[in-house]
Amino acid sequence: MQHTELAVVGLTCNVVGVFFLANSIRFREPRKAIEDALGVGSRSLLRVRDTALNNMQVMLGFLFLTTGFLLQVVAQWNMDLATLLLLAGIIVGAAAVYAVGAYNSRRAFRKLLKEYFQSQPWSFQDDMALTKEIGEALDVPLDPDMTVEAYVHRVRQALGVKDAPRPNTPADRARRIALPGR
Repeated sequence: MQHTELAVVGLTCNVVGVFFLANSIRFREPRKAIEDALGVGSRSLLRVRDTALNNMQVMLGFLFLTTGFLLQVVAQWNMDLATLLLLAGIIVGAAAVYAVGAYNSRRAFRKLLKEYFQSQPWSFQDDMALTKEIGEALDVPLDPDMTVEAYVHRVRQALGVKDAPRPNTPADRARRIALPGR
């Protein structure tokens, strides 16, 4: 295959890859995504049904794009040392941009979690698996000998949420009244 033919095949692969990626994109508001994950948003099976299709389209899209770009590189292959150094610089730059983006997205996610839980009442003890996920996202340490209440207290502190008021049942009031020294 000649150089120009490889470039045309590569560009065709890019077009197909972009088509798959564009089909897989779902635009969602981050606050809505948190509501959906916590089960307080509107419920629908359509998103669950489309998840496998979207994942397949993303993989195919990136496969075609990568193949297309590599074919274009091979079609133009005539590199010297300066070009190789420039390519290495681009890769290092891309890694740095990725690291900054990952850091900023983690900060934004933490901010959204805090904002959500400060505005919504939530019983952290009812879903300890989710509470542990939230704690991990906020870097709340979990000691093996820690009680559920202590860990929930730490997660609530990390979120900036006041501790839930203690239940005020007649049995609770009787226990407090019966304590010695009261």
